[in-house]
Amino acid sequence: MEKNNNYFNKLLKYSKTGKKQVALYLDESKIERIDTIGKLFSSISDSKSFSRNTLIEEAIDKFLDESEKFLQEEHGINVDEFLEEARSGKCDTVILASSGRGFEETFLGEEEPACWYPCRISETREANLKYIAIYRGAPVSAITHYAKIKEFAYDQERECKVCYFDGSPIELPNKIGMGNKETCFFVGTKYTTLESLLNADKVDEITFG
Repeated sequence: MEKNNNYFNKLLKYSKTGKKQVALYLDESKIERIDTIGKLFSSISDSKSFSRNTLIEEAIDKFLDESEKFLQEEHGINVDEFLEEARSGKCDTVILASSGRGFEETFLGEEEPACWYPCRISETREANLKYIAIYRGAPVSAITHYAKIKEFAYDQERECKVCYFDGSPIELPNKIGMGNKETCFFVGTKYTTLESLLNADKVDEITFG
């Protein structure tokens, strides 16, 4: 009972941030009980009200937490590692960032054969990558081109991993601006799919994995 009390005390004290919206179908008796419990929780909480969505989200969070612990402790399965492997297999495009004239000189090949470096990419991701795109810093502040990857290879002179292209860089059908994302979003390496990149008008619309 002490474990449950801790859970409900935490539920009463803290609120949750918004999540992606999904449709959920429940029978009427469950909805009635959820709404009743929500009203009762609201009546004994000094700081927050409880909607149907809040209670369902909290219940899902508790299920996920206890399920992940069970899988790890009883079967040695790490859910985070499993998700990372699944995501890495789906993402075929890496997005890195540039500033100043680096994009024009290197990616577009104005001063040397088109390529990109340095490429700080995990080895588990590398095998699944087929395309590379670059977020260009101010004043462009957008993703404008991508290229098909020929290979990644370590360059002794540059002392870093270089991405060599299969063909010339390709201009995207839409210049992808930041939208509601901060420019610091591309400080690290990002992974997505070419399909997501080609169908986006702003970074908010890209699905990352």
